[in-house]
Amino acid sequence: MAIITSRTSENAQITFLYDRCNSCGLCVKVCKDFSIIMENNKPVVGDHPFFGCMACGQCMAICPTKAIEVSGREMSANDRIDLSGMKDKASFEQLKNLLIGRRSIRDFKEKEVGEDLIEKIIEAAVSAPMGLPPSDVHLVIIKGKEKVREFSFDVIDYFRKIRWLFSNQLIWIWRLAGKETYQLIKSFAQPLVNFFALAKKDDANYLLYDAPLAMYFTASPYSDPADPYIPATYAMLAAESLGLGSCMIGSIHPTIQYGANKLKRKWNIPAKSPAGIVVIFGYPKYKFKSGIKRTFAKVTYFPN
Repeated sequence: MAIITSRTSENAQITFLYDRCNSCGLCVKVCKDFSIIMENNKPVVGDHPFFGCMACGQCMAICPTKAIEVSGREMSANDRIDLSGMKDKASFEQLKNLLIGRRSIRDFKEKEVGEDLIEKIIEAAVSAPMGLPPSDVHLVIIKGKEKVREFSFDVIDYFRKIRWLFSNQLIWIWRLAGKETYQLIKSFAQPLVNFFALAKKDDANYLLYDAPLAMYFTASPYSDPADPYIPATYAMLAAESLGLGSCMIGSIHPTIQYGANKLKRKWNIPAKSPAGIVVIFGYPKYKFKSGIKRTFAKVTYFPN
């Protein structure tokens, strides 16, 4: 039985090129679906897979002789990327420096982000892992300061329409959702929605900060709710490596998730999406001289 997503309802097909196969069995070891088994000292497609091939690509990626091709579920043999010619991976210190040096940027130069950099950001983001392949993430790219500003003000206009939900007269209703939700709505959502609406009257954009580029990552109802956040993070790190700054904007999707149908149609945002995040990009106006150390709420080891 195939795992259904918004993009496919069939299993992928596994083909063996036996003239290249050396019967090493690595494909069998990495296939956790039991789609591949060893029979008469050669790999074959098994009769009793768990789900059937979902095109994770593990077998095709590990085969040392390129003797396996996977087709279907948005994958083909042409999607194999040869790693042998790639430069050495970044060291831990290089990666750590990139991570520590990255800051959330909300002040941008009056400079557009070129198509070449946008394509590089997408190339990095689409390599992110997902719950179930093929990725069910939908990406909307909004290019140019004026277009980002238009989208931002459309969202703020929707905020104004539903501002009554956060009014002092009705905010007590949020207690029904739990103490933590009520406290978050009262201390964060209520003042934020009111501030955005007032700032727009002065033609000020404090939602997306007049960034020259925005990307909206959303998940489909079939996907893991975490799926949009991972490529969004990859996109931010790619942007940092390219000399751009970025910032995640988490207030938009939860607010428009269950409504804003007119806005969604205009901006090609999926009507149903359990999770989503907007990231803004641009050339930083200011240069930060220090990084800031962060901590988790708690780290627990087993065994101690």
